[in-house]
This record gives sequence, structure tokens and C-alpha cells, in this order.
Amino acid sequence: MEVGDLLRLESAVPARTRVLPERSRTAHEIRACRSIWISDLHFGTRRMQAAALLDFLLHHEAENLFLVGDIIDGWIADSEWFWSDDQEAAAAELRAWVGRGSRVTLIPGNHDLCREAGPRLLGLEYGPEELLYTTREGRRMLVTHGHQFDRKIAGGRWWQGPTSYAMALRISDWYERDWRGGTDGRGLAAAIRYRVKRAVEYFMDFDDRAILEAVRKHRADGIICGHTHRAEQRLIGPVWYLNDGDWVESCTALVEGWDGALRLLRWEAPAAGTSPARIGGEGA
Repeated sequence: MEVGDLLRLESAVPARTRVLPERSRTAHEIRACRSIWISDLHFGTRRMQAAALLDFLLHHEAENLFLVGDIIDGWIADSEWFWSDDQEAAAAELRAWVGRGSRVTLIPGNHDLCREAGPRLLGLEYGPEELLYTTREGRRMLVTHGHQFDRKIAGGRWWQGPTSYAMALRISDWYERDWRGGTDGRGLAAAIRYRVKRAVEYFMDFDDRAILEAVRKHRADGIICGHTHRAEQRLIGPVWYLNDGDWVESCTALVEGWDGALRLLRWEAPAAGTSPARIGGEGA
């Protein structure tokens, strides 16, 4: 079976839903899933799409929620640390998931430098760097953040350290601030964003051979990871490679429905002043 038969990127729509009262005494339509994987949230940064994440969490429930690394950004200097009301609300909702009985697993990534931050900010202890998950259809999937497969990190290159990361964030803030004006400014900003994104992708050099070896070592059928900030599905030989994306730019998640299907979902925050709502139309 081709990976594309199993999984595709789509707008988020409910496969099986029920309506539950929320703390605000409003009713949200809840998408019930067996498991959900999200990664690269980057709590503590201005770039985190916390409102979108909160809206996603309010509209979903699952037996298992896997936070697949780079959850709390330990590369941010004290002066750059940012914690908004939306981030606090998203953190509170993660704690609420635990209170409602979901198994929430916090897997460390290369940005999760301060392990004490997990229980202090999210009420969650960091778990192992790798674990095995069996899908409803019986497939064994290795779940890990994925930075260990990045040859640039493995080689200790300077551009993967906190200093270069802070520089990249300042560049991002610069083009967002200085090119927010007219049509030409937006076009130039989009061009700069594209070039910066391509440069980041270049610096993240995934070693497919290392992925294949890790999956075979664990006698698994595939891998679920993050790190690249790019939701993706592909085959590496006979191995399924599934990347759940990020919550800095793309706002994507991997979900397993109760029908056993795995799907990549893209989510957006509701417009300011409106109640949370799902995006997109009916999926196939």
C-alpha cells in the first residue's frame, strides 16, 4: 500500500464527534480520536501559534496525546522569553486533558533543555526520547522527535546552536515588522520568508539511512517524528516516514481515528472576536 493511500494532508473535519460542555459553558463539537501527535510547539517564543493550538485542543479529544519534542523552547535567552495569555491558556488546556483522563506523553527534543520546565509550566514530566506505538491496525511505529537524524546537529555545526537560533528569530521579527506596509512590502516579506524557510530546510539535513536503521533496530514498520517543521509523508524503502509538522508556522497534527486511519490535519485559529470553530469542509 502506498503511504498516500494511508495518509494525506487535509483541512480538519470530524470523523466521529460528540458535543461536550466546556469550562466557559459554551458547546464545542469535539473530534474524538484514538491518538494525536503534535510537535515543535515552542512555548516561550513569540512565534508560537498558541491561539491555534488552544482552538485545536478544544475541538479534539483522544486516549493518547503525544507531544513529540521541542515543546518548551530552552534555547531562548532570558531577555527573549515570552509567555502570553494564549500560551498560558494552551498550557492549562494540556493540563485539563490529563485531568479528563487522556494519556499525555511529553517526548524531549533538542530545544527541550530544561526538563524542570515540563512539570512547572505544563504539569507534565518529560518521558523517554523514543517509544513504540502500535496502531489500531497493528503497525508498530517508532515515535521520537527526530533531531538525532539531523546530520547538521550530529556534526555539531554552529548554526544549530542557541546563538544562531536567536539570530534567525531576530531576522524573522525584522521582516515581519519592517515589511508589514503596502502590497510591495508584503510581496517582499513573502519572498524573504520563502528564502529563510528554504535556508532552514537546507540546514536541517535528515539522514534517511539513520532513520531506516533506527526503525529496523526497533523492528518497527515506520516512524512518527517532528523537528523539520514540515508536515510530510513518504516512503524510505519499505518504511513509512510520517512528520506531524509544527505549531510555529504550519499548525499541523497527525491523528489516528477510531477507524484506524492516520491523517495529517492543518488547523487555524478563529478570527479575533469570534468563537472557536473548525476550518475546512468535508474530507474524503
